[in-house]
Amino acid sequence: MVDDISPLSARSASARLGTVLEPQAFADVYRAEMPLLARFVMKHGASPQEAADAAHEAFAQAYENWDRIRYPARWLRTVATRIYFRAKLREDLPGELPSPRAEFHLPTNIELSDQERDVYAALAELPPRQRQVMAWYYDWYTVPEIAEVLSIAEDAVRQSLCRARAALKAHRSQQGGVR
Repeated sequence: MVDDISPLSARSASARLGTVLEPQAFADVYRAEMPLLARFVMKHGASPQEAADAAHEAFAQAYENWDRIRYPARWLRTVATRIYFRAKLREDLPGELPSPRAEFHLPTNIELSDQERDVYAALAELPPRQRQVMAWYYDWYTVPEIAEVLSIAEDAVRQSLCRARAALKAHRSQQGGVR
């Protein structure tokens, strides 16, 4: 079932958002959030490698600004998705762009179950706004939190969730149900 996909920890996004972390907590946040952040970016259509790259870059930026970041989980998700979408835009441009940093690839050990692969494939078929809302929702963010992060009305979030669920249900029916 599509709604069974959940982050590794069942803690609520509200609890993470309400906690202001001290600078020395960076390593703890990195260990706890890195795998969740990579999966979050994958929910937006990224491959495991693209997700790991975006998550790593988001943490690099977070490290430089750590003393000014009030809600790390929210900040990291916002920045990582922006990084991913900017990279996708650059891929679509003709010609080569100069790289501001040395090229490197991070090894990823993100292992997906068959069900997770099916869910990510179904999410990739959704319109961008629905995919975006579902990614936040799957990471345990509430409708008001999603609306605030995305700067859209709560009704728009609910409508996107409803449409996305209907599309995912239809996709599941076409695939023959649960495997």
